[in-house]
Amino acid sequence: MGVKQWIFQRLSNVAIIVFGLWLLYFIASPGEISHQTLLDLFSDQTSQIYLAITLVLAGLNSILAGWQIAGDYAEKFNLNQTLLVSFGTIVSIAYIAAGICIIF
Repeated sequence: MGVKQWIFQRLSNVAIIVFGLWLLYFIASPGEISHQTLLDLFSDQTSQIYLAITLVLAGLNSILAGWQIAGDYAEKFNLNQTLLVSFGTIVSIAYIAAGICIIF
C-alpha cells in the first residue's frame, strides 16, 4: 500500500506544480491583471475542469499526508489519532466542496 500512496502523492504534486507554473506564467505575462482578466482565465471549461481535478487531488493529498503525520506523531504527543485524521479529513472535504462551488 505504501508504494501506491507514494505514487499518488507524486502524481498529485505534479498536477499542483503544473497548475502553479501555469498561474505564474499568467501573472508574469505582460498586461494588467484585473478581476475581469481572472474571470476570463477561469471561465474556460478546460481551465475549470483542470482546476477542479487539481483541487480534488490536493485535498486527497492532504488527507493522506494528515493520516501519515498523525500516525507518526499522535502517540508521541498522547493525541487521539482517529480524531486527528477525522478532523483533517473534514477540513479537506470542506476545502474541496467550497472550491468546487467557487469554480463552478
